[in-house]
Parts: sequence; structure tokens; C-alpha cells
Amino acid sequence: MGRRFRSGLALAAATLLLSACGESGDTGLGGALGDAPEGGSKGVADVKKAPLGQEGTVSVMFCTDRPDSQGDTVFGVTLRSYSAKDGKLVAERYAVTPSDFEPASGCEGDGPTKPATSAFSKDLSMLAGISDSSRAAAVDTATGQEIAPPDPDAFGKDLGVEDVAFHPETDELWYNSDPDHIGSSEPMYFRDAKGGPATQKSVPYEQIGARLAKGGAMARTILAADGYQSPISPSGVVAIHNDSEGLGLWRPNIGGDQHLKQFESAALGKGNNDKPENCNPAFWRDDTTLVCHYDSLTQLTFSPDHQRVTKIVELLPESDRNASDPTPSPDGKSFVFLSRNAHDQWVLYRSEFATPGAQPVKVAALDLPIDGADDHRVSLVRWN
Repeated sequence: MGRRFRSGLALAAATLLLSACGESGDTGLGGALGDAPEGGSKGVADVKKAPLGQEGTVSVMFCTDRPDSQGDTVFGVTLRSYSAKDGKLVAERYAVTPSDFEPASGCEGDGPTKPATSAFSKDLSMLAGISDSSRAAAVDTATGQEIAPPDPDAFGKDLGVEDVAFHPETDELWYNSDPDHIGSSEPMYFRDAKGGPATQKSVPYEQIGARLAKGGAMARTILAADGYQSPISPSGVVAIHNDSEGLGLWRPNIGGDQHLKQFESAALGKGNNDKPENCNPAFWRDDTTLVCHYDSLTQLTFSPDHQRVTKIVELLPESDRNASDPTPSPDGKSFVFLSRNAHDQWVLYRSEFATPGAQPVKVAALDLPIDGADDHRVSLVRWN
């Protein structure tokens, strides 16, 4: 949860790990830095040139961190897009980030509450992150080079940025300021990712709540840019999981000291023995239907006033395998997720909302990149 929003509310500890970044002592990254890894792309024509964000594809991120030749940490990031219909590899990019750049999500230290979606531009050609430990930046996913870096001799203000996100429609880069100052009244900043620092603008603190209340892509971007990864419904209901309190529902608080306020729900109140357990919110299907992930995937249906849970549906059959990164299809009828199979290999699966509990369909087995790393963090980015 974003620093300016949480005001004492403890975030849920990560209960579901994907795949840690590699920590092998081998300093190589698979040939020369920037060379594309070979895993998964053999025999597929032009995947290194094809657009990553093609309609009908599902994009997956592979990330590993290790020292470069100078002993500084760099991240090897592979993006692959698979056909949602038959699992064919459609496009692939590989890049090594600068040593002073850390991706916004999808790499070391991120839990399941921080999806990789908001770290990428609309066409997946840019990856957002933090440079020089406190500056919002973006790198090219094909080259790893920073896009429109600042003039090193220019005077400027260190904003102390800790979270950054792309707006999914405008490709603006949004980021926080002074995130560790409780009760801060600092603005939110945004800029043209390709235009550089000269295009930076700000939203005054007192206007942020009103922008959140409008919902949609703007609200999701502001929340993600402040480290707040919980999903927001079309009408502005934010679902948050807390270790001590369980699932909670919040609304934008226009004009208040904090931009979100929790509202009482009998469905989630103390003493309610029928309240849902173990719900880490993944996404809202509509204003009353919430998909949760824990070990499996569950769908909760609330009454229109969110005071009752009227239905709980298990979306997957009973299994001893975890399901992570559930992501809906553009038409809202299906969803995909990641899980490890019996051979400990990551697999992309697809299921239909119309047939909850049915055996999911394997879309593709995910071969790890051959880039010199022993292990990778694997994240589902989006269904394009």
C-alpha cells in the first residue's frame, strides 16, 4: 500500500512466491550483454522483431539479477508473448538494465501483491523503474538503455521516488514524492517517458482524492505509482488484504488527510463466521465481483452495497499446486494464470469463468531463458 495512503495499516506479507531472481556466482549473462537468450525462440521466425503487445497474446516477464563485470547489480529482463489460443511464441525481447536501475516490479523482492502490469508501457517497449536509488526512469526493453535520461549538469530536486508506474492508455510515467513522510502533503508527479524530465508536471496533493474517485485507468495508475497494488472496482471500491484484519474495502476520501478511507462492511466485520478467508485481491470483474488468489483462485460476489457476500465460487479444481498472477481476458470471459507443474516447470494456463472448477487448459510450458542464470523470477504481465 502506498506510503501516503496506509497511515499505520500493515500490508500483507507475501504469502505466495513466484520465482526468485538468480544469484549464481557466474557473472556472465549469456554471451555479450544484450544478446538475446535462445531458450524458447528456436524455430520461430522473427520473434525478436515482432511486436510484443499483439492482440490475443499473453505476455510473461522473466527476471534475474547478478553482478556485471564491475561488480554492480544488473537485471536481465526477458519478455515473451505467447498466443492465448495455441501457446505459440509470438514475440520476444531481452535486455540488460543499467547498473543504477531497478525495475518497478517483476524482479527481486517483489511479492504477489505487486504485479508487473503497471511497470510496462502500452506496447511493452518500455520498462519503468527507479534509477540512482531515487529517480523515476524508463528503459527500452529491446536495448536496456535508459530513455531520455536527465542532463547530469542540470539543477533539479531529488524527489525520493520509491514507486513508479506507466499510465496504460497515455504511456505517461507517474511517480510519487517523499513517500516515507507520514502525513505528507507532497504532490504526485508525471511526465512523458520519451520527453524526459523537462516534460514533468504535478498533481497537487489535495486533488489526488478526486482523481481516484473517478476510477478507471487514472485511479489505477495513481495507486500503482504510490506503491498501492490493490485492485479498484469501476465505482472506486479498493480491495485490500491485511495480515491482521483480512480483506477490507476502501473508497476514495476526497478532501481528507488520507486519500482512502475504509468503510464498514458486515460481510467482513468481526464476529462474522461466514466472512471470506484468505483473500488476496487480484482483480474486480465488475463492481461487485472480486477474484482472489491465495493457494487457489476464488471468486466473491458482494451485494450491491457490499454489506453481504452472496456467493463464493472456487474457480479451479482442488489441487496441491499454487496458482499465481491471475489475469482476465480483454472480453472478461476467461482468465490465465501461472503455476508450476509436477516437474517444477512454470506453465501458463487458461480457464473460463463460465465453467468454474473445470480443469484448466495448458496454454504453454515456459522454458526459462538461456542467459547464464540458474533461476528467474517469472511474472504474468498482461493478456493483450
